[in-house]
Amino acid sequence: MSFFLTFGATPTKATDSISGYITRYTVNTADSAGWSSGERTTVSDTSVERNGKRVVSFYADRDSEAMSATFTLGEMPSTEFDVTSLTFKFLLYIDDINAIKDRSGNLLGGKIGFYGKKIYTTETEAADGEVSSEVFAEEPVYFTWDLSTVALKKGWNRLTLNFKTAETDNVVNGYTFEGITEFRLTLNKSTTSDLTVALDNAEICVLSIAEDGEIVKPITDTYSVKEIAVAAGIAAAVVGGLTAAGYIWAKKEEKRRLRERRARARARRQREKKENEDA
Repeated sequence: MSFFLTFGATPTKATDSISGYITRYTVNTADSAGWSSGERTTVSDTSVERNGKRVVSFYADRDSEAMSATFTLGEMPSTEFDVTSLTFKFLLYIDDINAIKDRSGNLLGGKIGFYGKKIYTTETEAADGEVSSEVFAEEPVYFTWDLSTVALKKGWNRLTLNFKTAETDNVVNGYTFEGITEFRLTLNKSTTSDLTVALDNAEICVLSIAEDGEIVKPITDTYSVKEIAVAAGIAAAVVGGLTAAGYIWAKKEEKRRLRERRARARARRQREKKENEDA
């Protein structure tokens, strides 16, 4: 059961002075122009609004096990980038969180990422000197993130994913967008309810200088509820350990002071006894 979205974008460059990011690439989420839907999927730009504006959305009925929509990417940034500072920021709307969960309440999972092909060609020179090229092999190229570990909720989810944490394969020349032609979002779906998903403000960004002149620190990926619970448990154990250690120290200190008081009392009685005997 999968929900596949693939869509295109237009290269832009603008500075977000509040967050300290420079937008390198903006994905079109303003309308459904250029989108094509897959089997049992409806693409719309009138079903979901955010801040008074309509955004592209996708709908599947309760009996569907898969949704799909496709849009081919435009020209991607061709220069190499620092993968440690590049992020993908977007807003993801989910109208019914139970539609992407199993009966135990666990997310059914999914992936989001950029996909393409690495093409290998060979050149042949004819007797007349004309050179022709022929494709002899292709390999998939992608940057992807696993959404099963992201803490999603009903409504709008603001997500920031670091390219340094993306799963990659056959990326050309280190980290470039060479060969990348598609963007996809995949969500596994149950057959117990309808599902509407929408996207907004989908941007590839690079960190810039913040207003205070300092480099903005990279944003980490959203952690799951399970990971947060584990961290909270560790913190509670540490605090509990410190509390127990403090209690043990206090009891030992109380006993030490009691021993000192008893010793001083014995010494005082001995002095008084000696003084009486001398008199």
